Amino acid sequence: MAAGRTDLTENNGYIPEEKGSVAIQATIANSVVEAYARRENMASRTKGVPRFVSDAPVVVAEGVDIPNSDTTLDEIVLTAKKYAQIFNISEEDLNDSLVDTLNTYKREWASLWARKYDNACLGVTAVGDGDDGQPFNSLYYTVSQYNSASNRIQTAGALTFNDISDALGLAESSKYFDAANTVFIAHPKMLSHIRNMETTGGNLVLPDPMGARPGSLFGYPLVVSYGATTSAAATATPSGNPLLIVGNRNMMINGVRSTIESAVSRDADFSKDGVLLKTRVRRGFAVAAAEAFAIVEKTSA
Repeated sequence: MAAGRTDLTENNGYIPEEKGSVAIQATIANSVVEAYARRENMASRTKGVPRFVSDAPVVVAEGVDIPNSDTTLDEIVLTAKKYAQIFNISEEDLNDSLVDTLNTYKREWASLWARKYDNACLGVTAVGDGDDGQPFNSLYYTVSQYNSASNRIQTAGALTFNDISDALGLAESSKYFDAANTVFIAHPKMLSHIRNMETTGGNLVLPDPMGARPGSLFGYPLVVSYGATTSAAATATPSGNPLLIVGNRNMMINGVRSTIESAVSRDADFSKDGVLLKTRVRRGFAVAAAEAFAIVEKTSA
């Protein structure tokens, strides 16, 4: 192969984005699932992730038969879905020395995909049926099916200290609680409600509004996701009820079938002096244990 040329026959013409690329950085910045969920590499379209459930070991005296464990080994099935799009780019724009056109397109695409992916994983209210709107069973749907009366706290009034404390208490009482991996996930609209929370004496619950961001609640990391909003179908701009989610981040499984990839063609739009940029990413998502999470939902402003 000649020097300076890219072999587009590799990986069917798609070139994976490098870890430090603007597209990967945009993904991490806009997706809590990408940044915090447990990652599982997928070598095929579907993958079973084992889930081990057993009783605790017991003390056994010397010479006594060792008892059998009451063990269940099942699995969480991840199914990868492909997100893809083609952009028609002007040859003149591509040759513009002032703008890195291809990276700009890829960065903005990755940002929108990341927000839509978060919404699909966190906030979609309908059962997952594999299509674009409901690709997976979201965390909201899974928790609602598990115990909507307790693990989903809904409030139409002001957000209170008890709302957040009770939600954290539910996560802490789960057998899947892990202090080192517990995280709060908030939609940006929830941040003002959190800042405005007052004690019964009228004092702010969080007295330092200029503290570090994304900050923490009760000592656990607080991260922000635009996807933490209820939505009938996954979208990059959800407008439903904002959510505050707390739980063990390792119980959210992010199946990685392929990283963000792109391919460029100068032949397909030859008659228009155009360039086609094709981008895609393949992901699967599942909640390993619904009881590991609790949700505070703000049902009105």
